[in-house]
Amino acid sequence: MTHNINFEVASERATLKKYMLMPPCDGQVKHPEHLQQHEMLQVLQRESLNRNWPVVRKMISELPEHQKKDTIEMLRRTNKDPLVGSNDFPDDI
Repeated sequence: MTHNINFEVASERATLKKYMLMPPCDGQVKHPEHLQQHEMLQVLQRESLNRNWPVVRKMISELPEHQKKDTIEMLRRTNKDPLVGSNDFPDDI
């Protein structure tokens, strides 16, 4: 099945059918690692917001090396969000 999608007009996604190949949705069955990563990131963010720094350090140390920098930056920004409050994310993580 091919689809031509005008990315500037999202409402046209269902009506245009040309050029772009879109694989059928296979759900979570074939990719359980994505669901596991998502759940782990939710727990990590919750622990960070609760200032449970030993658990945050341990969970970050278990991440693959290529994910650590981005995850730390995400947590740091989340903790600086004015809607969350002023949680100081430690520099030594």
